[in-house]
Amino acid sequence: MKVTLSIATLIFSATLLAACGNQEPGISHNTAESATSDTGSITETDNRSTLSSSDNVKWDEIKDPLIDNAIKEKLKASVEAIVAKNVEAFHKTLGPDVGTEHDYLLDNPVNFTDVDKAYEENGRTLVQVGGKKQGDDTKEMGYTFYFEKDKSGEWQIITID
Repeated sequence: MKVTLSIATLIFSATLLAACGNQEPGISHNTAESATSDTGSITETDNRSTLSSSDNVKWDEIKDPLIDNAIKEKLKASVEAIVAKNVEAFHKTLGPDVGTEHDYLLDNPVNFTDVDKAYEENGRTLVQVGGKKQGDDTKEMGYTFYFEKDKSGEWQIITID
């Protein structure tokens, strides 16, 4: 009897530890999608996760002289945060004075497909990321990201249209 009880306790303990070990700290499993701020990886947790995507953007093929690596990385992180509906990760991509005025963008499921040619306007670099609104394959849409260098020379997203 003691052996059976010991084996049952051992199996229960191993199962409990395995279940606890599969949890990722800092990720809420109650949201449609969330991204870890350290890696930018996306965890999909329900069927709404297919409503938006940045998988079709060919980030490595962007060869625009106005889009340097710093802009590309910040743009990619921002688009992925929008797709993941991760407010915290999204705010990390924005300039320090932007605030929460663009949080509504996380509510629009978009299948992002391309990055248009960038252009300069009043010392800013503007980059449009295009796609289609999910649920309506015919409705083209996109966001224009306005980049400006801060006092230290780092690119910041200062607004999004």
